[in-house]
Amino acid sequence: MGLVVLAIASVGVGCAAPSHHTPEAWASDADAGAALTARAAAGCVASGRNGGVQPIRPFVTDGCSRFPDTEWNTACCVEHDVAYWCGGSAGERVAADEAFAACVADEAGGFLAWLMETGVRVGGHPIFPSSYRWGYGHPYAGGYPSAAPTGE
Repeated sequence: MGLVVLAIASVGVGCAAPSHHTPEAWASDADAGAALTARAAAGCVASGRNGGVQPIRPFVTDGCSRFPDTEWNTACCVEHDVAYWCGGSAGERVAADEAFAACVADEAGGFLAWLMETGVRVGGHPIFPSSYRWGYGHPYAGGYPSAAPTGE
């Protein structure tokens, strides 16, 4: 019960979509930020998730949402944000979270990987109208898409 209350409280803080990159590498370098945004857009379309439709909101990352950004974890979190921005099916979310956990495990070990994966599985669910939910590049729909979005 306590974990559920904590998850609900944490997603209620800041429900607006992010408007700019917050990790220093992309926040302070406009060219690097633009390149990251373009790479995310191309990757989303190439993945075929959501019918290959790019989200309507430009890609931005807040690094490790609600978790401290460090030298070792920022790359894992940004790649995870690319997948979360694009969204897709429940199975695609599981695959993105497993890839994230594998990245964290390679960098910091199994316990932290489990902890961070548990956090994204609970707090990143698309039912929450948070700025870091699954599919945050698309308008809030209250869950997984039932069909590919039209891009509108």
